Amino acid sequence: MQNIFKLLVFFLIVGLGLYFTFPYEISKGDLDATFKSIGTTFILTIGGVSIGIVVGFALAFLRLLNIKILTFIIDEYIDIMRGTPIMIQLFIFAYVVFATLSDNFLAALVALGLNSSAYIAEIIRAGINSVDKGQLEAARAMGLNFRTSMQEVVFPQAIKNILPSLANEFIVLFKETSVVGLISVNDLTLQSKSLQALLYNPTPIIFAAVIYYACVKVFSWLAQLLEWELKKHD
Repeated sequence: MQNIFKLLVFFLIVGLGLYFTFPYEISKGDLDATFKSIGTTFILTIGGVSIGIVVGFALAFLRLLNIKILTFIIDEYIDIMRGTPIMIQLFIFAYVVFATLSDNFLAALVALGLNSSAYIAEIIRAGINSVDKGQLEAARAMGLNFRTSMQEVVFPQAIKNILPSLANEFIVLFKETSVVGLISVNDLTLQSKSLQALLYNPTPIIFAAVIYYACVKVFSWLAQLLEWELKKHD
């Protein structure tokens, strides 16, 4: 009953929010641009998380090799990506690394992905460390090599702790895409600001807030469902 009430409240908030803040007076071109900006936000989120997962997994497993110089480099990379603002990273990729490109979309995608990879690497490391070390030692004692031990014994147990955290990282990155407008990538936030300047009305910004809220709420529910499914198999 409580879940049904929460669902009704959610639809009421989103429905009323969209109805009263939707910029009805804009032209078809601006409307198309608004929907395109929403698509850009989703593409940046999905692409950024995909890059983050690939690079993050690579970093996490390379650290497991316990090669001192390699571990030092990876730790410094993670500290740099986590210790500098995402806005600064966007500027570096847009105006230094990809300075020759006229469109900053690729710069935004790479910056978000590499920033996310640092957090995902730590998520994976924490997930692997949550598995009792005796599991790895037992697998090695049975004659399995390190790679097989990790793949067949440790990682299947760690994934239950990793997946919910990855889902939360997706939500965080979805909201962080709102800063890409600083390098002139027309995402939902920048488009709403443009409409606000065009209409001399703050409702487009509130409209964008409702879209963000609705999406994050749905993502949060999906993350909870994932946690429940994982707990069923404990």
